[in-house]
Amino acid sequence: MSVERMAFGATKDGRAVEKFVLKAGKLEAEVITYGAALAALRVPDKNGQMVDVVLGYRSVAGYEENGGHLGATIGRYANRIAGASFAIDGVTYPLVANEGTKQLHGGPGGYTRQLFRGEPTGESQVTFSFHDPDGANGYPGTVDMSVTYTLTEAGLRLSYRAETDKPTYCNFTNHSYFNLNGGGTAMDHLLWIKADAITPVDAQSIPVAQAMPVAGTAFDFREEKPVGRDIEADEEQLHMTGGYDHNFILGPAEEPRLVARLTGDKSGIVMETYTCQPGVQLYTANGLKGNAETKSGVPYAKREAVCLETQLPPDSPNHPEWGDVVLRPGAVYEAVTEYRFSVK
Repeated sequence: MSVERMAFGATKDGRAVEKFVLKAGKLEAEVITYGAALAALRVPDKNGQMVDVVLGYRSVAGYEENGGHLGATIGRYANRIAGASFAIDGVTYPLVANEGTKQLHGGPGGYTRQLFRGEPTGESQVTFSFHDPDGANGYPGTVDMSVTYTLTEAGLRLSYRAETDKPTYCNFTNHSYFNLNGGGTAMDHLLWIKADAITPVDAQSIPVAQAMPVAGTAFDFREEKPVGRDIEADEEQLHMTGGYDHNFILGPAEEPRLVARLTGDKSGIVMETYTCQPGVQLYTANGLKGNAETKSGVPYAKREAVCLETQLPPDSPNHPEWGDVVLRPGAVYEAVTEYRFSVK
């Protein structure tokens, strides 16, 4: 087990970006201080060949100039917030909109575009920390947060922690795009999700109700099936989002539990997702655009990956009936997600 620290380049305004290479057994991960992003994750396939299972860019410029949030830590609030505003204790806070009239993934100055401070904190572990000031992108309260990447022989664990000096909302996730074959379409990957319902959305991808049962719909992944088998089904929810881009309702949990399993149809690599979060956003890279800054130099294509973003429900600040998720001074935000690997 080891951690190696090295330079990765610099941002357009001259700030140095670092890369940390974590090794544990046969697994190897690369994480960078820009966006606290997972830049590479290499695991053995069924033939013992190493496969990089996450999409990413080969330079800092790639991460700065291209969209998609590849591998990034998302904050202060993941997913969409309707009307780019919410209220806490009777006070309305206008946020900075960056997707029409709504805010997505914390706004234009969200964590994806921030430079974190990284420090090794274990044999194959690194912790990224970020000081998010009061008023940034419209959010109340100064938040000090961290995300710790821990690589083991079984997989990768992400641990989030945050504290605030004013009541605020926090919802952190990782936006890695997984392709367990290392490239090509991911729609033939097999997927299982332990969820009986999703959060349905309107044409603006804003929740319209708390739950829609998956039974009898294209969203039923309770029995393993190819990701893309039903993606073109004649269903309104798929038409509005151009594929899967929905929160699957998992329910609350005190400890990480198995919620999803993704299997590479060619590699035989199996990735199990464990989390204590109440939801996981399935996104099938419907808006992924090709560019030449990829690690391989081959432009990525639409639906070349699957995202499994563990998080609180989208727009939950505007749905207090779903539960109180306000982070208050003196309390600690904590969440854990693990990706465990094996071969089939």
